[in-house]
Amino acid sequence: MRSYRFGRVAAVVSGGFVAAVIVLAVVTVVTDDVGYLWLPSGVFGHGPGGWATMLPMVALGMLQGWGLWQILRGRSMSGKAEPARDARLLRVVLYTSLIFEFVPSPWWVDILEDALWVALVVLFYRVLNRASRVVRTVALVAGVYVPVAGLTYMVLDVGYLRLLGLPWFVWMVLTLAAQARDGRWSRVTVWSGALLAADFFLPVTVSTLVPEGLATFYWFSIGNQVFDVFGLVWLARTAHELGSRREESAPGRGHGPRGPLRAALACTVTIAVLVLVPVSDHAPGPVTTARACERAEEDRRWNARPPITGGRAFVCEVRTSGKPSFAQGMPDGLLIVYGHRLCGVYTRADPRELAGLRESDGLDPADLATLLAGICPRAAATLKAAADAEQRELLAWEAAQQRKCAKVPRHRPLIKPVKATVVKSPIWPELPLEAYEEGAEDDPFEDDLMERAQENDLVVSAPGHLIVFASTSLRSCVTVETYARRPPMETKGWAHVVEVGYQSPDGSIVLSDGLGSAPLPDLAAHGKGHYRIRVHVSQIPWKGDEQGAWRLLIMSYPGPGDHVVDHRPGRTP
Repeated sequence: MRSYRFGRVAAVVSGGFVAAVIVLAVVTVVTDDVGYLWLPSGVFGHGPGGWATMLPMVALGMLQGWGLWQILRGRSMSGKAEPARDARLLRVVLYTSLIFEFVPSPWWVDILEDALWVALVVLFYRVLNRASRVVRTVALVAGVYVPVAGLTYMVLDVGYLRLLGLPWFVWMVLTLAAQARDGRWSRVTVWSGALLAADFFLPVTVSTLVPEGLATFYWFSIGNQVFDVFGLVWLARTAHELGSRREESAPGRGHGPRGPLRAALACTVTIAVLVLVPVSDHAPGPVTTARACERAEEDRRWNARPPITGGRAFVCEVRTSGKPSFAQGMPDGLLIVYGHRLCGVYTRADPRELAGLRESDGLDPADLATLLAGICPRAAATLKAAADAEQRELLAWEAAQQRKCAKVPRHRPLIKPVKATVVKSPIWPELPLEAYEEGAEDDPFEDDLMERAQENDLVVSAPGHLIVFASTSLRSCVTVETYARRPPMETKGWAHVVEVGYQSPDGSIVLSDGLGSAPLPDLAAHGKGHYRIRVHVSQIPWKGDEQGAWRLLIMSYPGPGDHVVDHRPGRTP
């Protein structure tokens, strides 16, 4: 331990972690609840059950403890730090990259990581100067391409430019080949990097060897955690060993392949095979936040763009709904893989699988259709069928309301109106009907008229501001009539009749609820001036419906006076 800079601290931390894993394993055996191991292991998903689920997580915990020792112990005290400026800068970037691996990934952190990645690629190009210029140049181009493609995906949502993670793999293989022949790094360091590169094969390997089901994602998550450990160890040991240079090997006499032709041939064959293998992107990618999804939705609505679909729709549904809770920090790429596994469970509709899903992942099967609609055809079809049924029900209900209004006898004016309009469709405002006119001396938006209205008021007014309290719980069948002079009073057949005075500064009295409902016809038939507004209301009985609907008649005519006349007291709808 004394031979490493932070050996004692690393031993305490890694030993404590391993001890905690062992204790939790014992608790798991006693309680038969594997959930105790999820937090330290970072594994998601529902395993095969019993010991087959617990033992891989315990083994992963041991590996993570070893990884903590490798990372935290620091450089060896038996050697000297690499004196070259590029090597010192590379150590700084490696350690910074290592720190960023443990930092949450909002969009601005992803951009910083991309900048660090570019610096890492360029510095490796300069430090690995014993390799051929061709190998280093190809690695440089492939490495810089990775963040460029990732940024393009983030901004333009063009995922195919990432080329299934192949540029990352090319950079990793060529860098490891140069690192192995360099002589400044040990076999453990190079092999840790090689195991990280093998992560490229994980999706197709798991999909091929593990039967379809939730256990597939469990093994995928186990594999990702294993490769993450080796990736962090490779970063740490690469930096440590640059800080404790041993007696340098001669150029070309490192731990790697014995001839450049052989190494190049191996790389070429490997890459050619990978091009033909339909594997997923190696990199888990960014973690889209709920706030980012909300901003994107606001922007979409503002610019009248169509709704997002596919994987992005699924990711945003998970982020904004908070379900499942354990997947909120899961990278988008892994989350989509998990979603496809859930789609398989939903499509098969096996009651035992669905019950297991509730127990292991905390997901209610009733919520799955909404959650998976973006990536699961069966779920999308279920939602569409439900929406179609709801639409049919709504149309049938609206037709019934229309029939109620059609059955109501049309009002027969006692004198000829300037205009009489029977509103074609029943209205169902969400708020009282209001008319605002901006030409009033006092701001109608700040006159507190709504607050001053009494509980049983049917209509209230102020200069430039008129409110009619139509029913917000039932549909109303509306007729609007404007007159050149005062029409005779009618109270028979009406439950409540109220008349108020109204000063129209602009000559436009158009009532609506302000939330998108169709406005009623203009009551200002004679332009600017003073009007009397008379409002009649009564309930329409309907067989089989205790509440029925409301009948609303609004009259206006030019006339003086602001006094309120309650021609027939009654109750407001």
